[in-house]
Amino acid sequence: MSQINPEWIPISDIGTVVGGATPKTNVEAYWNGEYRWITPAELQSNSCYIYNSVRKLTKAGVDSCSLQEMPAGTVILSSRAPIGKVAIAGNTFYCNQGFKNIICSKRILPRYLYSLLLFNTKYLNSLGRGATFKEISKSIVENIRIPVPDMNLQQQFISFVEQVDKSKFVVAKS
Repeated sequence: MSQINPEWIPISDIGTVVGGATPKTNVEAYWNGEYRWITPAELQSNSCYIYNSVRKLTKAGVDSCSLQEMPAGTVILSSRAPIGKVAIAGNTFYCNQGFKNIICSKRILPRYLYSLLLFNTKYLNSLGRGATFKEISKSIVENIRIPVPDMNLQQQFISFVEQVDKSKFVVAKS
């Protein structure tokens, strides 16, 4: 793989795309448990990492929908209402159906993928389909092609982005 012109590959080659669901809200046994469960409304713009959720599920709630747990480091992507909110799971999570999340393989750093998606919100929105409301499907996300440079370049990119974030914070504070 060339360092100057990285190969563009589909997301399905660098991660596993997983969605979520909502357990029945009228079944009390599913709610107020210990398992973090997020909705797109909980993602703030430029929040980067998310560590907790407003609502929690019980084991019965998780099992009722066969939810797949997202490990820490999963890149969280809202797929509807709105499309393109992005964060990184700071802990394990479950989510509702408003997400198509990417569990990264060893070929890509979560912070690098997060930044790529964050910088391309307009493009992600252009992929939305549907008459009532726009949504991007699992297959659309899996087929998005992205540049994947070697790990050293990904790390350099992350260091640069983090430095820019620190500079923005200093300027905002002053």
